[in-house]
Amino acid sequence: MRNLTIQTAVLASLSFLAVDSFAAGFVTLPTSGTTAYVQCRTTGNFGSTTDSSFPAAPDDACVAPNGVGVALSITSSPETGFTLQSSNSTAITAFSETLATLNERVFRNSGAGQCIYAKQVLMSNATTHDYNPDLAGVQKMEVNDYAFGGYTGAVSAAYAKQSAGFSSAFRIGRTFTSVQMQADASVPANVAAGYLVLPTAGGTSGTEINGVGQTLTPPGSPTAAQQQAPFSSSWVDFTTDVTAGVDEDGTTNPSSPNMYIKQACANATVSVVANSFKIRQTGQETQPWVTVTASSRAPSSTITP
Repeated sequence: MRNLTIQTAVLASLSFLAVDSFAAGFVTLPTSGTTAYVQCRTTGNFGSTTDSSFPAAPDDACVAPNGVGVALSITSSPETGFTLQSSNSTAITAFSETLATLNERVFRNSGAGQCIYAKQVLMSNATTHDYNPDLAGVQKMEVNDYAFGGYTGAVSAAYAKQSAGFSSAFRIGRTFTSVQMQADASVPANVAAGYLVLPTAGGTSGTEINGVGQTLTPPGSPTAAQQQAPFSSSWVDFTTDVTAGVDEDGTTNPSSPNMYIKQACANATVSVVANSFKIRQTGQETQPWVTVTASSRAPSSTITP
């Protein structure tokens, strides 16, 4: 069983910020300024409403060049000039069952000296995803963030849906910290008061999740400090809405998007780095916080938050 943390702590939030103009393709993740995040998709409001279409202009920020409105396979190059160098799949075990399969690919453009590290997490439809088996019934895990460590230096990122029914990446951050998001209980298409599409930079390095914690009824308004995420020099966070079973908002998106991290590389070598992969439930509705920690393949063993 992987390292599992269930938290119901109180930490938390701010007011709505304007988003950047949309542009498809890899986006350079910020390393300084007011936020560690870029917004990638508005449709679905972080999964609180329907996210069952391929992203199209103007709502296609962060979409890989070869992934606009098409079913892009994880084995296909997300950008022209890159060729597949390695391919691996690993079972992720938690809650005494196989929670998911992590698919990893490395693509390289030797002329440009760049690599694209591709990740896809397919949640298992054969298991219950009971994140708290000590409670009666089945509490299905809703994955709101995937975070990957081992990427030092400047990075850009993108995503693509392999299927319209898979999750989008709603935002991508150069941070270790996942920040809780909730929708307005009366109008789910709107962000709840105090929650930020783009969390502000700040807070304590090493914080897994920042927000109000578990709420018995949404939305649970946060403070400004509870909507902060500090910059990280080695982690990238993808905010999603993924579950193989029907979650509290009544939807199911069984797979993450294809998640891409691009940076300069001397070669396509990666190694298995312990504790470099985080699967997080951040309480988008009324769920408790859950973190599953596992290994992933990365070009660097540096995973300091």
